[in-house]
Parts: sequence; C-alpha cells; structure tokens
Amino acid sequence: MELYQLETFLAVARERSFTRAGEILGLTQPAVTRQIAALERDLGVELIERRGRTFGLTAAGRLVEEQAAQVLAASNQLRSRVQALANPQSGEVSVSCVTTVGLHTLPSLIEEFASRYPDVRVRVWSGRTEGVIDRLLDGRADLGLVSAPVTNSRLLTLPLFDDPVIAVAAPGFAETLARPLPVEALGELDLILFESPSRFRALVDAALQNAGVLPRIAMELDSHEAVRRAVLLGRGLALVPHQAVPEDLASGRLVRIEIDGLDPIVRRTSLVLRRGDNLELPPIRNFVWLALARYASGVWKRQDVPELVRG
Repeated sequence: MELYQLETFLAVARERSFTRAGEILGLTQPAVTRQIAALERDLGVELIERRGRTFGLTAAGRLVEEQAAQVLAASNQLRSRVQALANPQSGEVSVSCVTTVGLHTLPSLIEEFASRYPDVRVRVWSGRTEGVIDRLLDGRADLGLVSAPVTNSRLLTLPLFDDPVIAVAAPGFAETLARPLPVEALGELDLILFESPSRFRALVDAALQNAGVLPRIAMELDSHEAVRRAVLLGRGLALVPHQAVPEDLASGRLVRIEIDGLDPIVRRTSLVLRRGDNLELPPIRNFVWLALARYASGVWKRQDVPELVRG
C-alpha cells in the first residue's frame, strides 16, 4: 500500500468519479482505475461498489476513507516537521480556530508572523469549537484558537484575552431605545442572535435566564458575520462578541447599547495545545510565542509554557 494510492482513493471517494479524480490529480482514468485495483488487492477487500455508471463505498471503503485522511495528514506533518528542524526559518504551522477568531483576530496575527518568518507556510482551518478540538486530537492541527472552555485532558488551554458580549443596534434603531436599556425590554424587542444549539447561545441564554428574560427572537443565524449584517440593516438588537464589530462601532455604523440589569457576558479566547508536545519545532514554537506576547505577555512566561505542555 502506497501513499499515492491512498491519495488517489480519497480523490475518487470525494468526487464519486474516477474521471474527475484523475483530472484533479493529473492522471488518466485508466491510471486511477489501476491504482484503486492495486489498493484493493493489497488490502484483500473491495473498497468500491460499482453499480453501472455510479458507485458507492463499501464498509471497508468508508473505513479506508476515514483512516487514509489521517495517514496522509500524518505523512505531511512528518515531512513538514523534519524540514522545520533542518531549516528553522522555514516549515509549516497548522492553525485551527473558531470562525470569529479566524475573521477578526487571526489575520493580523498571521500578518505579523509572516513578516517575521516569511518562509513559513501557515495553514488555517476555521469552524466550530468541536471541529478545532477534533483536529488537534487527531494531529491535523498544531494549535488551536477557541472562544469557549475546553476541558479535554489531552489538551492544554492558555487564556489570551477576554471578549465581552455586547448589545448593538444600527443608529436608527438605537434612537428608538431607552438608554440605558432595561433588561426587561429584551423580551419585547426583536433580537438577532447566533443560532442554537451552540456554545455561544448557551452562554447568552444562561445570562438572559438569570435576568428573568424570555427573549423575543426575530432571527437566528449561523454565523456572527450574518448576525452583524442583519443588525446593520436595522432589523433589531443583536448580542455579539465585541471582536466581531470593532470597526462598525468605531465608524458609527453600529451603536453599543448598555443594558441595565444584565450581568456581564464574557467569552475568553484561548490558545489550545496538545499535552505532550515539546514545542521543539521552530514554526510552531514561534507562533505560540507571538500569540502569547501579543495577547497575554503579563500572564504567561515563555520559560513556563514548554513545561506546562509536556505536563
């Protein structure tokens, strides 16, 4: 079994087409067919159920699809790490982050990192917290950035900064509101919120419940950017992380609304590392140092972090 065969199989599994997989990989359709047949012979099982012009994966095929992705990721990581040791100013660092951090915190961090280490490739994946954790645990990411608590015993969380959740509205809508706004009004106004179930909504819902408010939800959207765009249209009042709207507040496109009677809601953005990693690879170590220096220089001492990670 060769790595190139696994790569070809993954392309076929994704595309559900030998021809399209070949086009992506720069191979002829017969070459793709030969590689899949050789992989099936080596494993001693059929991976693909052929049904005329269509096909599906067998149970073994689905298992190989899952495991092959991990094998190829580990191979790429190994190659990158060996190269990084040979040339400390090059290599690669893979960052997984939640979407809000990816939109509003990570870009400037990457920009500064790239200016210091121009030959290091930074790969980024963004999604929900569960996806960030999964990618860290299975080795597809070197480090993570999250805005919700992580309690997995295999991971180390280093808090970077607190991000308050604030109420915002478009100027025209804000003019109609009492200032400060009594918390009871949240049961009468159209609210624009991040969707439920989610960790962010659980945080917001708990604060509203503690205040005795049954919110009147007009919109539930699947990203903070979608919430931001909706509230810019003057469709209601939104509760969003501050880091999602700083430019809008500074320009006056949105107005912050103080709410009387609502306890502060705070999300903590943290750097997440795998326990047991020794940070010996320069690209990863340098990215960690930069993040800590920028956001938490008074909290974490550089000499303490490797010992914490080794745990």
